[in-house]
Amino acid sequence: MYTLLIADDERLECDAIELLVNRANLPIRCIKAKNGAEAVQLSKQYNPDIAFLDIRMPGIDGIEAGRQIKELNGHCHVVFLTAWSSFEFAQQAIRLGASEYLVKPVQRKDVYELLDTLLSQIEEQKLSEEQHNGEIREVLNLFSREFFASLKFGRLSEEALKSYFTMQGITIEEGVALVIGGIEEQELHSFFQNSRLPGKLQMCYFPSVDRITVLVFTNQPSKIVEQLANYQGETAMSIGSGMYFTELTGIPQSISTASLSYTQANHLHMRFQRFTDVVRFPKDTKKVHENTLSMISYTLEGELGKARTLAHEIIDTIEMNHESEENAIQELYEVLMVFLYELNKSIPLFNQLKPQKTSIMEQEIYLMDLIDTACSAVQEDRQDRYSRPFKFVDQYVHSHMEQPLSVESVAKIIGLNTKYFSQLCKSYLGATFVEYLTNVRMEKAKQLLSEGTLSVKEIAETTGFLDGNYFSRVFRNYYGKTPSSFREERVKI
Repeated sequence: MYTLLIADDERLECDAIELLVNRANLPIRCIKAKNGAEAVQLSKQYNPDIAFLDIRMPGIDGIEAGRQIKELNGHCHVVFLTAWSSFEFAQQAIRLGASEYLVKPVQRKDVYELLDTLLSQIEEQKLSEEQHNGEIREVLNLFSREFFASLKFGRLSEEALKSYFTMQGITIEEGVALVIGGIEEQELHSFFQNSRLPGKLQMCYFPSVDRITVLVFTNQPSKIVEQLANYQGETAMSIGSGMYFTELTGIPQSISTASLSYTQANHLHMRFQRFTDVVRFPKDTKKVHENTLSMISYTLEGELGKARTLAHEIIDTIEMNHESEENAIQELYEVLMVFLYELNKSIPLFNQLKPQKTSIMEQEIYLMDLIDTACSAVQEDRQDRYSRPFKFVDQYVHSHMEQPLSVESVAKIIGLNTKYFSQLCKSYLGATFVEYLTNVRMEKAKQLLSEGTLSVKEIAETTGFLDGNYFSRVFRNYYGKTPSSFREERVKI
């Protein structure tokens, strides 16, 4: 049985999480605190495995409570609860030292996925302790997606990095990045154990579809690299090692160079490749062209892993082809434009925005997101060919409701026969198109009336009604009162 500490000054939030845990019959007992001070006290008493801490609590806030709990119990997995959006919090939480976070109100799926991950990590940690007679050789932690992206592309300050890694129990500030392919995430822990690397290693990793990026924190990086290079274990994997980093701000360069090493190792079917041994091939635009065509083909087949592998290889090859970053950006931009053109042409209603000539890092983010989105669209179309078109209809109606929309015009946009489109509307929109359109317009009208910034006539025009009197009649039929009466009641409230 594991112990989960939940701290939130909003009682309902604590009760909601406890209810989710109990409903799932997870091997977890919940203890609840109403503020940070009580959370620290309960941590001393119960030594929890996991702590869910609200950021904003009276007295000791969640950040300070998390720091004190980690001092008391370094193995406790601290998770912050926040009302901020994911993007905003990803930047703030990293500075504050979050290991994981959940956005309030918490969603059942997010809680279950996070608890599954944390329980798995706790089990692995216990297994490791048993195998080594209580000695913890490795601190192997999983990066969140947001943190890894910010880390890889150098968007974090040294202060933010130190806060994050300290919360993860990582105190060494030097080491080496590795990129590993041909191994599953669940095999990673046993691989490093079997490698019999020297010392007590501290590690963090991020699994992608086609590779795992690992940071090994050690003051003996060269010794670790040589040990891995000579390890004769799993032959199916390829490993690329990057430049050593002597401070946390050197991690992005270490990750980038490890990626280059891995690409060459994978391309040449090598088991291990050091970055110091990476050979810069003569410029080979033919290889980039061939890989681009293959990447297009795999993406249109929905083969996410294969497409991403080629994308990494294309980027690394282009970087090796050019000493000037400006020239590399230009070549990669041309690849992206060709790729985007083929996707827009081949996938119905895809229409993604063009890339920017900013930096290799930004272009890599764009390319990987584009592959993910395209493969997801292909796979969804394979399961249900009308699912995405009607999601598009929903988005289109919401953003064009002020226009004179009709069954015929919208059916034409998604390339369907008008009669067949009308039949499908009931299945995918839950109503006829006219009923659905009216509902969208009325909901928007109600919102605008509540806000009180536009006149009734302006709201009528904004929601697609050219005749104000007709708008009032439809609104009254829909809500049982005129727009003016509805607004007056809202003002009184």
